[in-house]
Amino acid sequence: MARLVSCLVLMIALAVPALGGPASAPARRPNILFILADDLGKEWLSCYGSEHKTPNVDRLAAGGIRFENTWATPLCTPTRVLFLTGRYPFHTGWTIHYDSPRWGKVYFDWERETAFPRVLKEAGYATAMAGKWQINDLRAQSDALNRHGFDEYCAWVGFETGNPPSAERYFNPFVQENGVRDTRVGRFGPDVFRNYLIDFMKRHKDGPFLAYYAMVLTHTPFTKTPHNLDTTATGRDLFPGMVDYCDYEVGCLVQALEDLKIRDRTLVIFAADNGTVSGVKCRARGRLVNGGKLTMTERGICVPFVASWPGHVPAGKVGTELIDFSDFLPTLADLAGAQPPANVEIDGKSFLNTLLGRPEPQPRRDWIYCRLGPNRALRDERFKLHQDGRLYDLQADPWEEHDLAGSGNPDAQRSRDKLSNVFRSLPKGTSLPFDRGIATE
Repeated sequence: MARLVSCLVLMIALAVPALGGPASAPARRPNILFILADDLGKEWLSCYGSEHKTPNVDRLAAGGIRFENTWATPLCTPTRVLFLTGRYPFHTGWTIHYDSPRWGKVYFDWERETAFPRVLKEAGYATAMAGKWQINDLRAQSDALNRHGFDEYCAWVGFETGNPPSAERYFNPFVQENGVRDTRVGRFGPDVFRNYLIDFMKRHKDGPFLAYYAMVLTHTPFTKTPHNLDTTATGRDLFPGMVDYCDYEVGCLVQALEDLKIRDRTLVIFAADNGTVSGVKCRARGRLVNGGKLTMTERGICVPFVASWPGHVPAGKVGTELIDFSDFLPTLADLAGAQPPANVEIDGKSFLNTLLGRPEPQPRRDWIYCRLGPNRALRDERFKLHQDGRLYDLQADPWEEHDLAGSGNPDAQRSRDKLSNVFRSLPKGTSLPFDRGIATE
């Protein structure tokens, strides 16, 4: 009898995943396709109420979770460092935009920070990226992407001072592929990057793999695409076509997973790094919405985030959980059964239970945080507090039109007091030798 009991205990132990962290990884580690659009606000996606139709992103949302309360930074490079490291700007020093290829000196340091691709690579994932990087000068640091954890890459290098062809990310893009740099004459950049990742996924279909697609769309300069070469539109009027091509790329990538018969083994994430560039407007949820890039409004920092993994991520769900871009590293580490970096403090909180439709064992987050330059903001489930004291009820006033700072609303004042205490508790921060202010790239 004792031997029988021992055997039963062993069988149960082998059948139940270990609970070594905030959430246990699935029995089989999934492939991960992470698509990060550039400068695309929620107002341009029909699954978020836009009058502009994005059928492929919509299908992804219908088959998974569409998150409503996800914060990034309202500018390119601070978001990317936050996203890659799981660490807030007061830890990394990336409180503003810094364009390493253009300005030199400062760069995303692999000895100082550990990016999530390295975490997944060390856990046995094949890793690749394609598209925009911008936080290292790939002329001076040709192996930077490898050091950050990518086995291979095909990147637009960013606009490099003294190298005029490098400005091109769309037609005739200047590309660095695994150390080799050239202009892809006659090619459209998004096609180059997308097809590179599709080839990578074919070669690694047995998995697990991480395919990170940092889109160059829909960032300026405004451009035609291969789908509207005959258009007479110019300037901002080209933006809807750029969104259409972004959506087309999402469809191509998901179809590639279907063709490879690995869709049910792949978590697909679609998100954006910040809101749309100012001056580009779209009708959504009954109003004309101006792009919020560079602003601390919800139009600038509350970004689209859709996740889909058939049979694992609940389908057709709207997620209202508080998430910010620091949360991706610990979540992906949990998903991969990997250990987060041990030598630095991670600010993010894993949302793997939420992602997989499991109850959280305790409230995962009481607040999320954003900073650009000297401007900071915090929000809880309902209220948003700006550092200058402005307070908004985001449930009743998502466009931040009615400041409650001086109101007698007791709920608002309780949140103000709580979030003010959080502000006081946060470190004043570290610094890097940035020699430029906020830029608009």
